[in-house]
Amino acid sequence: MKAKIRIVSGARAGYTEVFSASTVEVGRHPTSALRLDPERDLEVSAKHATVLRKGDRWYVRDAGSRNGTFVNGHRITGDTALDDTDHLRLGADGPILEIRLVPDTTPDGVVSDADVPTPSRPQPGRMRPTSGSRRPEGSTTQRVRVEVFRQTRKLRLVIVVLFVALVVVGGGLSYRNWREGMRRDAEYAALQARTDSLLRSADIAMQDLQGEVEGLATRLRSSQGQITALQESLATAYQSGRRADVTRISGELEAAMQALRYQQAAATIDFRHISEANQSAIALIWVEFRPGEVYTGTAFAVRRDGYLVTNRHVVLGTAGTVRPRRIAIRFADSRQTYRGRLIATSSEADLALVKVEVPGGVPTVQVLSDRPDTLAQGDPVAMIGFPLGVDLPMSDDIARTTLLAGTVSKALADVLQIDGYGAAGASGSPIFDRAGAVVGVLYGGETGAEGRIVYGVPSSYIARLLQTIE
Repeated sequence: MKAKIRIVSGARAGYTEVFSASTVEVGRHPTSALRLDPERDLEVSAKHATVLRKGDRWYVRDAGSRNGTFVNGHRITGDTALDDTDHLRLGADGPILEIRLVPDTTPDGVVSDADVPTPSRPQPGRMRPTSGSRRPEGSTTQRVRVEVFRQTRKLRLVIVVLFVALVVVGGGLSYRNWREGMRRDAEYAALQARTDSLLRSADIAMQDLQGEVEGLATRLRSSQGQITALQESLATAYQSGRRADVTRISGELEAAMQALRYQQAAATIDFRHISEANQSAIALIWVEFRPGEVYTGTAFAVRRDGYLVTNRHVVLGTAGTVRPRRIAIRFADSRQTYRGRLIATSSEADLALVKVEVPGGVPTVQVLSDRPDTLAQGDPVAMIGFPLGVDLPMSDDIARTTLLAGTVSKALADVLQIDGYGAAGASGSPIFDRAGAVVGVLYGGETGAEGRIVYGVPSSYIARLLQTIE
């Protein structure tokens, strides 16, 4: 039987997914198979619990969570068997999950399933006595007092009504100000809670990197520092009652948090797997235009018979008018240098094909995507190349690549814009998506951005360039 898990309560209530994997990690961490909301489900730990299958039975195991895991209201201490319709609660007051056991033929994946009282009208006073009525008794002073009282009755009623209206309006304004203050307090507390949760998640992301991409780890630390500083500034502005500063700093904090979310997404890529699968296909390319005038870049093999992709400006110069005298290719982790020759350049994009003759063929990148349009803003990417060319530290003349990380900040039909986390990009480097497929070719960066904003040619242009030689 497969496990179908539905989130009954919490920020993601209604979400349902079917799992056939024998282990389903549950929590707020980006890599969790069943992920709870990282900013609102704060009862849930980053790695809270694991739903696992043993033989024909499903069990749940608490993963050392801070608030505990409950099955049908009872806190568990070890592997606990699950039956159909059992309920899991993540924390004493956290989200509730419903477990359903469904046949193995069920497909995996997501399943679509104060009125203010109005004062009463005053009663009119007595009618003025007619000529035949009895005159009031008493002294002249008393009669004057009675007459003044009678004639000023309407004025007194107006004053009373105005006073009541003033009290009502003042009370309404006070109530509105109180409600507004309560709303601001709640928004401030929620923003601080989301920020603290995001910072904790960033700590976990840096630990998971294990030093593979130092540039990304450095950027994560920098973003954490920026967010912490903004938190302190926001707290000072809030306590001082500077509402304009609170609004401005809150906006800056939201933008910094979004950047940190993208960086955390980049940290979830399996960099080691991408590097091991494609490293041997990456090459350092030298191009000599005139004696002593040599430029370097990155190229990568896309066909076993020796065809490599690089940038057009690498082999024809920035203006595209200089022909190369000689081209040399050295693959990663190798001392062997091969003579290359220019085969074709693209008229549509900054791409070129060069070829080397190697007995037995050359290693190629694993997957060349023909659908880069599937990329979206915030998607993580990896890049492998030689960002410093011949100045890159090498051991015994062996070409050593550098692995860079980034996230997509804009994906258009003719250009990819990448927020890079590391050294400045190397022209001709392949850009890999989360699955390890080549989705673009790096060709330049924003002037003055120090490698933080780089651009790539979508991989669909590679396919069209290869068609021209076939």
